[in-house]
Amino acid sequence: MDVDSSLPVMNHVKVLVGKSSVGFEWPAIKDTRIKGFYVYRAEATPGTTDQKFYRIATVSDPYATHYVDKDITPNQRYYYMFTTYDLTHESPRGTVLKVHASSPFRAVDFIKVYSRGSGVVKVLWKPHSDPGIVGYILQRRLEGGADKAWHYLAKIQGRLVPEYIDASGVKGSKYSYRVLAQSSTGILSVPSRAATLTVR
Repeated sequence: MDVDSSLPVMNHVKVLVGKSSVGFEWPAIKDTRIKGFYVYRAEATPGTTDQKFYRIATVSDPYATHYVDKDITPNQRYYYMFTTYDLTHESPRGTVLKVHASSPFRAVDFIKVYSRGSGVVKVLWKPHSDPGIVGYILQRRLEGGADKAWHYLAKIQGRLVPEYIDASGVKGSKYSYRVLAQSSTGILSVPSRAATLTVR
């Protein structure tokens, strides 16, 4: 669509950031030529200043003053731009809006590990206080080896279920454990601190 510089430019868009969505609000456009609005978005790539904008939505109501983007990743940085359009043309792109999607839920406050029998480790943590949490992801890492990555160990259902029994470790090996709380929409919290012990 060709650009018409006489069309209203979207330079006064306000942003409201949530955990799983970003809301936008702008003043009502009184120009009767306007048929709606285009929404453009770019993801911020770490270490670069490149911004590749893609049209992610069309608001086909000239009286609209709000838009909500629900297709975001928590703790991700984005750029947004808005334009107006008439039957055949689009306005110049408006002000670039930098958005940092809200950080995930805070970390689980407390985690501890105990030896419980031959080759058995009990992992305990404090239940997350946010009622939106429905379970936990438990991760484990082998210490002292070349692989420093955290690996999935188990999914625990229920916010008030704060323990897991791990009988899959190798005796004599040293492991670290950490917990991530998970919301009903699949959003993960910041990882807990690590708790470490050697399997007996």
